Amino acid sequence: MNKDQLVQRVAEAAGVEPSTVPLKMRSGTQIKANALWEGSCSPMQERRKVGVFLAPSGADLAVEGATRRLTLELPFPEAAMILSNPNTADQKVTLIGYPDSARLRRLAAALEVEPRVVRRPRFKDTSIAATTNHSGDRKDELVELEGTLRDVPNVVLQGPPGTGKSSLALAFAETLARKIDKSADECRLGRLLNERAGDFTSLLTDTTVLELPIVWEFVQLHPGYAYDDLVRRIVPSTGADGHLRMQVQDGLLPHLCRLAAARGPDRPVMLIMDEINRCNLAAVLGEFLLAIEAGHRGVPVRLQVQGDGLEPTVAVPPNLWIVGTMNTADRSIALVDYAVRRRLRFLDVHAQREAIQRWYGPEDPRAELVSDLFDSCNSGLPPRLMVGHALFLVAPDPTETWPDRLARRIAYEVLPLLRDYTREGLRDATSVYIGGMSLSIEGQRQAEVEVSRSLREALSGASGGQNLSV
Repeated sequence: MNKDQLVQRVAEAAGVEPSTVPLKMRSGTQIKANALWEGSCSPMQERRKVGVFLAPSGADLAVEGATRRLTLELPFPEAAMILSNPNTADQKVTLIGYPDSARLRRLAAALEVEPRVVRRPRFKDTSIAATTNHSGDRKDELVELEGTLRDVPNVVLQGPPGTGKSSLALAFAETLARKIDKSADECRLGRLLNERAGDFTSLLTDTTVLELPIVWEFVQLHPGYAYDDLVRRIVPSTGADGHLRMQVQDGLLPHLCRLAAARGPDRPVMLIMDEINRCNLAAVLGEFLLAIEAGHRGVPVRLQVQGDGLEPTVAVPPNLWIVGTMNTADRSIALVDYAVRRRLRFLDVHAQREAIQRWYGPEDPRAELVSDLFDSCNSGLPPRLMVGHALFLVAPDPTETWPDRLARRIAYEVLPLLRDYTREGLRDATSVYIGGMSLSIEGQRQAEVEVSRSLREALSGASGGQNLSV
């Protein structure tokens, strides 16, 4: 079965068109939380329902990465199928998704596999003051974010990797949606457009949309992201006579501005811009660099690209909130320039030892063991470079596989970062400590074995030789 046949079979079982099934192929060792479905969630496109991941090697890591992706508060595909060792005698299918997904059940029946289910992310409370997420209690951060946005509508959450910056922004959207018992997905612009066959104009007069507590959208920025993607673009089109023409289309930002104006000042519209320093943000925003400034909100700006049927000017209303995220440890990309920086307010999102304690529970010996490992990995590092706590949060159950799962996370995600720091002179130590045992940061495969062994030995010692089922 080749890749096209595989996608066709999955699409038929899921009841979707083959063109809507994202397919990725790479080693499972390359999976990171933001990489699996990056680029599959364009605001003007239908949400992807089924994803296929081909893992020629490291399939167990691919499974772990897909599982983690589906537990985040972001409406990515409802199911992921990972095919390990494709076109060999050892070919194996792993199907992951939500237990209430009809598509997952149809896929499982068609492929004759037992699916691995993950809990669909959902918040329990409608108030910010009582909101938590899977990374621990974040109510203080949510309250601070809302207060800052009501004061300055342009905020950037900055911090090292693994501190939950994107999750915090998405948790904020979820919290506002819950005020009227909606989910964040039900308030997302892409879904609202899909439900209306892509007719944006209908949103401006639809009372259901205008009365939602929040309308939001998420964009993943990258070095190729440009003004054409966010503001206005020129695209080729074919007329009824078959001749090729150039057509001017509005991008996401002008659409959000008009929707915010239609909703009124008390009902926010939010744009989440993930990893703003991966692109040239000043070039992406263009003339909106002035328009988003708090003191210039509501003042029309003339767009540099004009087209038939499009408004020549657009104003940014005060209730359009912009929330960006920025990785302070990424040295391969440019810093945000001063012209952009002075129009934004930056909030620090720190790596927190306490989040590890909350995740595992104060009575679990793993809490202190992992917290000590967190301290060892971050020893001597400034706050902007610290390894975030989320990379140390591995599902406690099943306990017998927990050391192996955490070992893979450490070996393939944490130690490579520490090696880079060491090579660049940002970190002096060439080892980390687990339960008092020293471990070299060199070598992934060997590190995976050593971390797992060290965790088991440390836990055995913590229990006085008692079996902890790990």
